[in-house]
Amino acid sequence: METIFTFLVFLHCIIFTFKVRIKTHFMKLLYCSLIVFFTTYSSYSGNVVQLDKEEPEALASEEEEEMIEYRDHTYRDNIKTVQLYRNEDQLSFPVLFLGGTDQLELHFDDLSTDFQIYNYTIVHCNADWTPSDLVVTEYLSDFFDGFIEDYKYSINTLFPYIHYTVGIPNNQVKFKLSGNYLLKVYANNNEEDLLLTKRFYVVEKRVNIETDIRMATMARHRDYKQEVDFTINHSTYPIQDVYADLKVIISQNRRWDNAITDLKPLFIRSPELIYNYEDKNLFNGDNEYRFFETRNLRYQSLNIDGIQIMSGKTHVFLLPEEPRSFKRYLFWPDINGKRRINRENSPMSDREGDYMITHFSLKRENPVPGGDLYIFGELSDWEYKPEFKMMYVEANSSYELTTTIKQGYYNYNYSFLPQGESVGDISTIEGTHSETNNDYYIFVYHRENGMIYDKLIGFQIETINPQ
Repeated sequence: METIFTFLVFLHCIIFTFKVRIKTHFMKLLYCSLIVFFTTYSSYSGNVVQLDKEEPEALASEEEEEMIEYRDHTYRDNIKTVQLYRNEDQLSFPVLFLGGTDQLELHFDDLSTDFQIYNYTIVHCNADWTPSDLVVTEYLSDFFDGFIEDYKYSINTLFPYIHYTVGIPNNQVKFKLSGNYLLKVYANNNEEDLLLTKRFYVVEKRVNIETDIRMATMARHRDYKQEVDFTINHSTYPIQDVYADLKVIISQNRRWDNAITDLKPLFIRSPELIYNYEDKNLFNGDNEYRFFETRNLRYQSLNIDGIQIMSGKTHVFLLPEEPRSFKRYLFWPDINGKRRINRENSPMSDREGDYMITHFSLKRENPVPGGDLYIFGELSDWEYKPEFKMMYVEANSSYELTTTIKQGYYNYNYSFLPQGESVGDISTIEGTHSETNNDYYIFVYHRENGMIYDKLIGFQIETINPQ
């Protein structure tokens, strides 16, 4: 009897396994085998173990938690300094033009130092960064994934790591269609074993965008906010329904938490679409980004308080800082939150740049109520990551953070994230001024009637200083 019961349990497990996705077979078979083992064992001891009917649901919920993020995101703690830029220019935006000759370069470091073969694949996405309904053969030619074969071990560093890089497009991967794309890097030939995801864009330029970015028109916002007005000219590109078929998105300094989405034209003066609002296209001006430089660790450069070698690692202590929310605006040149990885006098900063345990400190008499404070910028992938969340130390009356980053020149600021919110507020600590220099990115998407994807038909970057 026990043998028959055990066989039925195993048969149940096999049926359950083949109802789920093939990528989870191993876990499900292991789970089933364990159930059979314990069922058999309990039958010999006179206690039959009942199947827990809730366990498959629990496993399904774990899979949902591990779902891919369709944004710039790193899934492993040992993966650091992920960059995607164009033609060897670290400050460039990851955008390609359909039919062009430019190439994007993906760079990242693996601090585990155990060599692995990593794969990558590319997913086409809609304007809202959900995966499109296109089949991969419709937007990619040649191969649909590839191996990252270019890797180098670090040299002359206290932190050992392996630097990986790959160029896109290449002999294996080419693009057929415009739109949003997500680059996925994974291990063990398993797309669910993700290392990182990175957004980029392919533009099919069909419209022209003229911008007029200035201080806010409305008097109550004039000292604090910036107004992004622009006109889209589609004289050579017919659009049947500009209100239903077009989608426009504006991003400030590569941030996506405060992006303005799905803006509609205020006026139509064919063939021009005029987006000249006074309220719907406003951004906080915020403030110029703070910065520090660690290209040479032999001396203390700007905003560095001290450099020490402790336990075989380099520790960099930044000067203690203060909030700027009640200070007058002061201009200084910055790179609007970006970073440049660099080791002085080294032609191979990718593999000779060392990692530093970096200490941040912000003086404040009391913690900010109702939320958390983060170091924010490209060094945090424009995300509110746990490793960049600051802790308030009462004994020092300051927010403090210790994190590991690579040698270079960095812009950053302190951003406050209210509890339960996804949009941060830089002005809480940094203040906000309409005179601030900022970058604005305008994306124009078009979904023609009957199409199943969003074309990216217009793109514009404006660096503006509305003083």
